[in-house]
Amino acid sequence: MGGAERVMATLANEFVKRGHQVRLVTLKKAVSAYELDKRVEFIGGGADINSGNFLIKRIQMISAVIKGTLFYRRQLREYKPDIILSFLTYTNLLSVINNRISRVKYPVVVSERCDPRKRSKLLIKLCNIVYPLADCIVCQSKVIQDYFLNKNPKSVTKVIPNPVNEECINKEEIIKRRKLIVAVGRLSNQKNYDLLIDAFSDIANEYSEYRLEIYGEGPERERLQKKINRLGLNDRIQLMGTKTNVMKHIADAQLFVMSSNFEGFPNALAEAMASGLPVISTNFPSGVAKELIIDGENGYVVDINNREQMADAMRKILGDPLTITKMSKNNVLLREKLNVKTVANMWENLFNDILEKRTKNEKN
Repeated sequence: MGGAERVMATLANEFVKRGHQVRLVTLKKAVSAYELDKRVEFIGGGADINSGNFLIKRIQMISAVIKGTLFYRRQLREYKPDIILSFLTYTNLLSVINNRISRVKYPVVVSERCDPRKRSKLLIKLCNIVYPLADCIVCQSKVIQDYFLNKNPKSVTKVIPNPVNEECINKEEIIKRRKLIVAVGRLSNQKNYDLLIDAFSDIANEYSEYRLEIYGEGPERERLQKKINRLGLNDRIQLMGTKTNVMKHIADAQLFVMSSNFEGFPNALAEAMASGLPVISTNFPSGVAKELIIDGENGYVVDINNREQMADAMRKILGDPLTITKMSKNNVLLREKLNVKTVANMWENLFNDILEKRTKNEKN
């Protein structure tokens, strides 16, 4: 139930609609939080890591690696794919390494779904060695593409954004907006909701009719609730938990805020914009916020952990109804740029280029 999983499900559904055969493979159990077309073959390896005991968990991890590798190799032997598309770090590494040691070679495309610099030193080094061996590294922003090219100029890279799933956004015209600021994402350190709560507390007296709603669950819930209570804002800030079709529920808010310390390509931000919400985002290192947002036109980008900038950006938007209307109209235009068909075309063109290049090499 994550952003990468949602994109994989969206692409799989679109590819089978176009007449392609798709086998979606997970090393865990074949359970999807997102609807899959019946024509998508969904296969699970059944790997399970669920123990709270440190030693048992490590044993389960080793077992899962062995079991997952054997399962994956068996899938390749049975299916004989034209091309392999892999998401997420460990499966990316598995796909490329397996391809290097296998007798039969398949084209492998790996997709970097988060900021590759936000990992352990060992994992960063391993990815920098292994990823360039893939037929292509697909990145979600120019910043991340430049990172991989700086590490290895011979790497084949391409930037492809996430598609916006039309079922997850609001398309209804908003007649009247609620005096509401919203945020969506896991309650974790990464999302830095302390920044958002502090910035809201700075403008709370100026905008006394406004509330802040944060949608999501996670390990930070208890601590964040105590902070909200300590600030005396428990009647103004609500931790709303998870909600299905959240963008359709919050589309009539005045403002969407992303306060994260780091992100890959945040679906929540793109979906909020495509739903017509004015937005504020931190300038997280992957560079996606700067690529999506033009200051003053469809939102504002502020420095990470900069409480003053965040509060000022809130004032600029909430204090001017004309700005809200302009930003809303401009953000709706993102629907076409990140349309599923548009993004799927980019993937399909990449696959065709790789297969044509491979065919030419084989002939030579």
